[in-house]
Amino acid sequence: MIEKISRSEQEWKKILTAEQYEVMREKGTEPAHSCAWKDHGEGTYHCAACDLPLFESGKKFESGTGWPSYFAPINPEHVEERPDYSFGVFRTEVVCARCES
Repeated sequence: MIEKISRSEQEWKKILTAEQYEVMREKGTEPAHSCAWKDHGEGTYHCAACDLPLFESGKKFESGTGWPSYFAPINPEHVEERPDYSFGVFRTEVVCARCES
């Protein structure tokens, strides 16, 4: 089991950029096809807030959504899946299990 990180919102605001804070702490969404990870370069993708390894490039696939998609995490204990009913469509939101970003 992953030990949780607990920080106040003020602490997160000091650590993260304004855009990171909006996306990771306030459920914002960056525009489709805009992220730096849209290419399929080799490597490991870590949580931008707490650096926990989440996904490997070998598990990435093109979903057609414009956002990075992976068919499996590095370790199932590193992520949490949550139902997301925003925009009138059911989706699964995946967040970091350590910091919930």
